[in-house]
Amino acid sequence: MRGWMLGLGALALLAGCDDTDDDKGAPAPVPEATGPTFHADIKPLVNAQCVSCHHEGGAAPFALETAEQVAAMAPAALASIEAGRMPPWQPDPACRHYRRERILTAEQKATFKAWVEAGSPAGEPTQAEEQAQVIDFVADISTSPAEPYVADTERPDDYRCFALDADFAEDTFLAGAQVVPGDKAVVHHVLVYLVPPEKLAALEALDADDEGPGYTCYGGTGLGNTGPIVGWVPGMQPNFYEEGIARYVPAGSRMVMQIHYNTLAAAPAPDLTTVQFQTYDGPQPYVIDTKPQANLAIEIPAGDSQSEQVREFTNRGTEPLEVVGVAPHMHVLGQRIKVEVIRADGGEECLIDIPDWDFNWQQSYEFLDGERVVIAPGDKFRLTCLYDNSAANQPVVNGEQLEPRDVEWGEGTLDEMCLNFVTVVKAFEAPTGNAFETCRASCAGDSAFGCVANCMAASPDSGECVIPQLFGGGGCANACVPQALAARGCLVNCLTDSLGAGGGLATCMAEVCPEVYTPLATCMDAEMADGSCDEALSACAGG
Repeated sequence: MRGWMLGLGALALLAGCDDTDDDKGAPAPVPEATGPTFHADIKPLVNAQCVSCHHEGGAAPFALETAEQVAAMAPAALASIEAGRMPPWQPDPACRHYRRERILTAEQKATFKAWVEAGSPAGEPTQAEEQAQVIDFVADISTSPAEPYVADTERPDDYRCFALDADFAEDTFLAGAQVVPGDKAVVHHVLVYLVPPEKLAALEALDADDEGPGYTCYGGTGLGNTGPIVGWVPGMQPNFYEEGIARYVPAGSRMVMQIHYNTLAAAPAPDLTTVQFQTYDGPQPYVIDTKPQANLAIEIPAGDSQSEQVREFTNRGTEPLEVVGVAPHMHVLGQRIKVEVIRADGGEECLIDIPDWDFNWQQSYEFLDGERVVIAPGDKFRLTCLYDNSAANQPVVNGEQLEPRDVEWGEGTLDEMCLNFVTVVKAFEAPTGNAFETCRASCAGDSAFGCVANCMAASPDSGECVIPQLFGGGGCANACVPQALAARGCLVNCLTDSLGAGGGLATCMAEVCPEVYTPLATCMDAEMADGSCDEALSACAGG
């Protein structure tokens, strides 16, 4: 929205006159418009695609609510439309379509161009003309940071995370959500993440270590690979889940909100952005879950303008996944990101393709209502990330453009990510305890390690706890450290595979790298046989 040129177009109406005595001095009639007019053809288009940002007090720098306003901006608008800058929408529609798309058809573009070339005639208002859609969102829960924050003007792009004040004392089932930005002129985008009870201490530590409201963050929240549950960019309408499908918030959870402030857009004012939720009265048959697909092994050489990084994630589970949306993520060197499904029989299906990545317009993308992409056991996701690490594409820090350097995975501003979150729908099962502990309780016998390893995929953060408990300084199975080091690369790859697509860690390792997995499992089964690791593993908490 902010990329629009701000030049004004002038509309000049030339009136001719008849030189007969009867009509001398009388104004000439305005010819009736025969082509597109604002009220008949342009207003419905503008209401549908533009007004959500371009209204008084909106995120865009000018309003497009009246015939006069749109006519004045028409030449600049046409230039932005033809250049593909407006309306802002990153995914390639040749891949697939999504809810709440901001796309003009070729016919709509031609109509707008014809209207501009005809002098932007207003035409006559009609009672039937379409009005701008405004969704009335009645909130059951409204949550915000504890105090306002004023964006740092020394940072043109200020990324800040805030713990939200809602305390979910009991299990809650969300039916819909919307973000209400406080300082609309400066808030550029918002992502809201769920923080499970076991992560609250880490959240409080991050908050306490940074002066002022919230804490500085960039690629994520600093709390692990939990996907966003709510996203907002200018123009987004409230989000409602399908009937019978909820976002599950376990009792004791909190939320953290990441806000990108663009301080070049306007002078910052105290911001208190709010997140609102509608809730169901109780559990629903289905819930939404988010799976992180992270290519942690990215290596982007300095100077490489076409560095392509590819990672596949195989569903090695016994159940299909029903995917209803995606949320791809890279940083500022990213050029293109694509997610495909590779079927076990060789067929392919596109989930999303963003050929011109722009970090400033990232969001989540939901498939059309009722649409599911089923990922059967044996099917794969293929995540492709393309980066430009050339000298000409380096970020500017303190007024100086940086020199290219080798870039790897990380949450810092100058690091990169190759990440996608897939949103899946699954039948709701009331939790009976900690996910990792519940899974581990079924582990017994000679294959104890294989079962425990498979349970590490019960939640995104289980592995962060289990591996140090087994092999850390005081680990319960340090006798197997040599075998674990030999299997380290495969272990990490299989853990990310399991979290991103389903199936267990041990199942993956036994298939992909049996030469290192078998010695590790043999050693670990012997170490765990006497129960010496039970207490250490009990300390691990998953979601």
